[in-house]
Amino acid sequence: MNPTQLTSPVLIGRDDEIAAITQAAGQVRHGHGRALFVTGEPGIGKSRLVRAASRTVTGMAVLSGRATATGTSMPFRPLVEALNTRLRAGTTPAGPELEPFRPALSRLFPEWRTNDGAGSGTDDSTLVLAEGVLRLLAVLGREQPLLLVLEDLHDADPETLEVLGYLTANLAGLPVLVLATLRTGPSAALDLAYRVRRDHDVRLLELSALTSAQVSQLAARCLRTDPADLPEQLAERLARSSDGVPFVVEELLAGMVANGVLRHHDSRWHSYHDLAGPVPVTVVRAVADRADRLGPRGRRLLEAAAVIGARFPIPVLQTMLDLSPTATDELVHAATATHLLRPDPADPDWYAFRHALIANALLGELSHHERTRLAATAARALTARYPDLPGELCPLAADLRLAAGDGAGAALLLTEAGNRALAQGAANSAATLLERAHHLLRRCGDRTGSIATLGTLLAALEENGEFDRAQRLVDAVLALPDLPTSEAIALHTRLGWMAFHSGRTADADSRIGAARMLLGPDAGAAQLAAVDVVDAHVLSLQEGRADEAERVALRAATEAQRIPLPEVVCRARQLLALMARRRGFAEADRHLLEIVRVAEEHRLPLWRIRASIRLASNRMIRSGHSEQLRQARDAAWAMGAVHTGYEADASLAMHDVFFGRYDDALRVAGDCAAAMLRFGKMGDLRYALAVKAAAHAHRADRAGMDATLAEFARRGGVDSYHMPIVYGLCHAFCALLEEDRTTARSELDAARAFDERRSTIYYQYGRYGLALLLDVLAGAAGAEEYEEVAAHPAAALRWNRQFVHFAHAALLGATGEPGAAVAALAQAREAATVFPTAHRLGLRLVAEAALEHGWGDPATWLREAELHFQTIGTPLVAAACRTLIRRAGHRAPQRRTGHDLLPTRLREWGVTVREYEVLVLLAERHGNKEIARRLYLSHRTVEKHVASLLRKTAHPHRSALCDYAAAIPPPGPGNEGPIG
Repeated sequence: MNPTQLTSPVLIGRDDEIAAITQAAGQVRHGHGRALFVTGEPGIGKSRLVRAASRTVTGMAVLSGRATATGTSMPFRPLVEALNTRLRAGTTPAGPELEPFRPALSRLFPEWRTNDGAGSGTDDSTLVLAEGVLRLLAVLGREQPLLLVLEDLHDADPETLEVLGYLTANLAGLPVLVLATLRTGPSAALDLAYRVRRDHDVRLLELSALTSAQVSQLAARCLRTDPADLPEQLAERLARSSDGVPFVVEELLAGMVANGVLRHHDSRWHSYHDLAGPVPVTVVRAVADRADRLGPRGRRLLEAAAVIGARFPIPVLQTMLDLSPTATDELVHAATATHLLRPDPADPDWYAFRHALIANALLGELSHHERTRLAATAARALTARYPDLPGELCPLAADLRLAAGDGAGAALLLTEAGNRALAQGAANSAATLLERAHHLLRRCGDRTGSIATLGTLLAALEENGEFDRAQRLVDAVLALPDLPTSEAIALHTRLGWMAFHSGRTADADSRIGAARMLLGPDAGAAQLAAVDVVDAHVLSLQEGRADEAERVALRAATEAQRIPLPEVVCRARQLLALMARRRGFAEADRHLLEIVRVAEEHRLPLWRIRASIRLASNRMIRSGHSEQLRQARDAAWAMGAVHTGYEADASLAMHDVFFGRYDDALRVAGDCAAAMLRFGKMGDLRYALAVKAAAHAHRADRAGMDATLAEFARRGGVDSYHMPIVYGLCHAFCALLEEDRTTARSELDAARAFDERRSTIYYQYGRYGLALLLDVLAGAAGAEEYEEVAAHPAAALRWNRQFVHFAHAALLGATGEPGAAVAALAQAREAATVFPTAHRLGLRLVAEAALEHGWGDPATWLREAELHFQTIGTPLVAAACRTLIRRAGHRAPQRRTGHDLLPTRLREWGVTVREYEVLVLLAERHGNKEIARRLYLSHRTVEKHVASLLRKTAHPHRSALCDYAAAIPPPGPGNEGPIG
């Protein structure tokens, strides 16, 4: 038997782990995505377990990738390697759910890039890329379930771990089993494994050492014999010396055979050494002996490879050792035959040590001087072979130069690698590389270089949201003697912007204050503009300083445009556009159009699409037409601006609420909320939840609204700037659909108070329309209040305009001007044409006033409103309309047959439509008097209906009936199922 091939053909001692993986694979085949993390010390058998599992879980496509310890880990390497095992074997995957993420995925697969400009504004967030990978796996898994194997994650880059964390949190419903391996011991990968086990019920398989019996089985399998036929004391010695680590068992066996301690003859193995005493075999010695048997050149090749890392390029070894291609191939093949090396499946020019412990053993045999000399030789050979140092070769060359004592050369290469990583969107890896470069340059005395590198490093940290880390680095540089004032100003300004976007306005204010103190009378225009744009954003959040913020922002935009500083122009104009809304949308649009012009001139596609979306959104708010916004949204998705696309979708979902497309609004807002939660965009998540709650409110689904607003509160929505939507478009509108004007007016008062305390950017919540109508109807507002609201620019917005005209009609009718009132009502109806529910709600409210004051045709209006509310399943308003029709002396529509909107069980119990209307109000625990007021019934009639409901539903008392009513789903399609 060849002593270098003493490996077991079967897996020993891992039956429970194989069973766990097999069980998870079975769940995946039924569409339930799963993830398993396998941990253990080096050599414990993680890779063997994965290989055995890959053979066991039949019917799944295996995608395998491995992190590498060679140099600094390159972004996404394990993922790219794994996905390419499938992508290179077939056609490029496609699907509508994948298309918006294709530009982001082109960071992993450059061949996916197009020449049509798509992707030029790609959102570089790693979470957007992670969503793209998730969707790619969903597409790839349609034909066959996937086993995604990611090995050696203790060596993985931060971006790979971030994507993996995202995948494990969102695997539900996907035919994907993720199997990840990593070593025990402190690492970001182990932190991730513990975190997903806690948060997402991910299984963690911790491989333990083999027992003595299992070591005996493993030795017997390696020697191709039975455990009973092993030499006496061999199994005990192996168990004691290996600590139950399978790799060590095999290496010790190979060393014993090679050294003659174990020999095979007469069909049996025999020991020629006292195995109870010292044995001249260790893993290091066994590896060294096998390397020596390759001859001096083979030994030198392995030592040179070990200096490069656990994985290495063969052409570099050839250059380092001045070998011919044939000689290099022969030595590499010989080392592979001895189980020291293995080919790298991802690249034919690369090989790897069969185990990292082999490389460590070889390095342990080298002196410090020899390792330094080989590192310098390897760095020169690497640069000679690959002058551009593409991909992972750049950080590898940096590590080799550092090992050779060339700190300055290493810093330059680390800076280059960091810049490349940042351009690729791998901000975490970029920050690690650039921080190393920054500290190396400082130690080398290169202050200019270190400060320049710090600027790029801050960009990476800003992308990651790591303000505290950035602040520590900046403060260390600011403490340097003789630091140029211009550099100090730039650092304070940069940190101020980071603080503002991290929600730390006090820190931002402090940094901008420090920058202004340093500016002095001779400050340059560029410095002033950079400071001003940050200062303006900080001022905009401070009570009573909106006008000052606007002046400072305009000054920044003007100066930046003259210099030019296009990014500063866009930031300043975006703030100005928001603040100009106070005076109307025309001025806001002028600022946005200027952003579009600057973005096109300076090739800033993301700024162009952002401004285009805001322009289209303004147009939609004014006119009620959404075509332009939909086109801008589609352009954002096409160019890979995912966050911007979702922002546009959320705006369109609110538009769907106004237009009565509640199912569409709920679906889109739900999708946006789920995506923003995954991306960690809490502000956008809160807006999406507010829109979703409004969709429930506008169909009188209080239970759905309350549940959504509870989540809104859990996500930090209380006292956020979205609260006017909650007060006005959710609580107040829902109350009106429940015939509760008192609550509606109270909620609108709360919205107005919030607006006065903290200026809102939402102008359709009610202050400039619906609140005026309710105040006029309640006698709390007259012509003066009407004129004041009507003169405000926000009253011209179409949603508000309908209510302003309804209010005007009510005022004119009450003051004896019936003709003018009818004309005003016609204006209201023209504005309200596109808003079906708001339109009919306005008719219902004004018709009651018209009945009281004797003008118009309220019965006709009420019939139209009643039909609408009956159709959409809003029984209380429909009932109120019927009551008012009868009050007008007309016959009201009969809606008491069919019971089409009642839940099945209630119909079976014989509950009438009127009793159901009472039951709905009992859910809110209203008294009989309040129910009578809302339904226009007598107190006695309500008592009879409550008694009938108690009898038909078999509830013992009113409180139990109220509890039952609260559990009933709202009426409408899809909610007719039984309740009990």
